[in-house]
Amino acid sequence: MVLPLQIGRHFWPFFAYIFGLRVDYLAPTVYLQDILILFLFFTGYKKLLIELKQKKTLFLILILLGLISANLFIAGSFFVSIFSWLRIGEFVFLGLIIRRNSQTVLKILPKIVPFWIMGEFLIGLLQIIKQSSLGGIFWYLGERSFNIFTPGIAKASVLGNVFLRPYGTFSHPNSLAGFILVGLIFIFTQKNLFWMDKIALLCGLFLLILCFSRTVWLAVLFLSLIYIIWRIIDKQRIKLFEFSYYFMAGAGLIIVFLFTKSVIETASFENRRILAVFALVLIKKYPFLGVGANNFLISLSRSGLSWPVVSFLQPVHNVFLLTGAETGLIGLFIFTIFLLLTIRKILQFHPPNRRIKFQISIALLAIIFTGLFDHYWLTLIQNQLLFVLVLGLAWSERVVE
Repeated sequence: MVLPLQIGRHFWPFFAYIFGLRVDYLAPTVYLQDILILFLFFTGYKKLLIELKQKKTLFLILILLGLISANLFIAGSFFVSIFSWLRIGEFVFLGLIIRRNSQTVLKILPKIVPFWIMGEFLIGLLQIIKQSSLGGIFWYLGERSFNIFTPGIAKASVLGNVFLRPYGTFSHPNSLAGFILVGLIFIFTQKNLFWMDKIALLCGLFLLILCFSRTVWLAVLFLSLIYIIWRIIDKQRIKLFEFSYYFMAGAGLIIVFLFTKSVIETASFENRRILAVFALVLIKKYPFLGVGANNFLISLSRSGLSWPVVSFLQPVHNVFLLTGAETGLIGLFIFTIFLLLTIRKILQFHPPNRRIKFQISIALLAIIFTGLFDHYWLTLIQNQLLFVLVLGLAWSERVVE
């Protein structure tokens, strides 16, 4: 239940500042999820050690530790990098736990994902109505303090009307939209849709519309088209009141309408282009080991580039370019091969698990697609944990209906 929340304690050492301003990406943070994962570690580390004692696994770990040590040595900020690698190690352990307990996870997910979506929908809707954060208890759940006049705040414009985009308990509407998209995939691909599932799907779709994440809109449009074409090719008869068909068809039509009526800010595209170019410059300058894990912003701040506002100092909006810039071509190669092996692993699921194979593969492809246009799957805690969840399920030894 705590996956969408940002209940945590930030620490602000000297290396978490850029130009005298606090930067969340660089601050060591202890989240509630970290405490829960630590509890899992102490209850399951013996089984983990048994897996790690295999010769092939030990050899691979030694190679990775060598590469991590080299990456730490060349990092612009050693402390920022080492905290980043520690969190990656934590995610690896969590992924192994999910892999071992995939059956339990698959039973629990359908029961809690609707509550994730409906909860974020209510918070986001109230934020839009109020045109500011809600404050109070929601601040403790991870909501940031903001209003429509906050510098750098995410806004949208439709038919000449400007309004605040919903943040929920996330750091940005795009991050929220990506999380909700994967949540909707988990619900929609269930064997049977109950009334709460249908309400969650409608709430989630409405929230995606309000988030104004065009990358997620595009993903929804593609999924809608694929689903409708598949139904036509498969020659499945469409029932008069079939919820799933009309939901996907309606989602596609709404997204097309929004693309024609919403205004796209050219400044946002230019900012992303500059970040992508700078990432390529870093890869060319530090081709093998990169600038250090989570050191992209530090390198960017030292580059001498001028920015209209400090809030434009962000990681490059592409998970592959970000991986290449921070860990070099070696890290990018490992990351890419791992994703390809994960896809192959999913395709090796036995025929009785057809629905689960479809569910996990679509969720992973949605993450990869949105990751081509944003960084939150590698930088923001809720999206990172959901990414690990999907990967852990993909590598599960045994999944059944």
